[in-house]
Amino acid sequence: MEIKIRDVDVRAVKVLDEEAKKQKVSRNVLLKRMVEDAVKFDGIKLAEKELDVTVSRVADGLEMTFKRLNHVEKRTLHLYLILCDALGLNPEEANHILDKTFAMGDKEEN
Repeated sequence: MEIKIRDVDVRAVKVLDEEAKKQKVSRNVLLKRMVEDAVKFDGIKLAEKELDVTVSRVADGLEMTFKRLNHVEKRTLHLYLILCDALGLNPEEANHILDKTFAMGDKEEN
């Protein structure tokens, strides 16, 4: 596809010609590269923005999950202590019984 640009400043054209000469390519090739690189760069910037939004949302989700798990852990401990009290068990004794019955200590170490 062809693109024409009108009314380009003479000094800008001179700079383009000098750069094309340094790169040993025609002005057309230089401009083509510049346009294509600009489009690629814009695409990369857009992809980075989308990635940043996604990563931010994932981080927010992980933070919320951590807070919920932390809350569940505290509530579970409270329930455990209430149950131990209701059954008349010392929490250390209950831990020992659970460890023996379900081999919980072995699973946590692995």
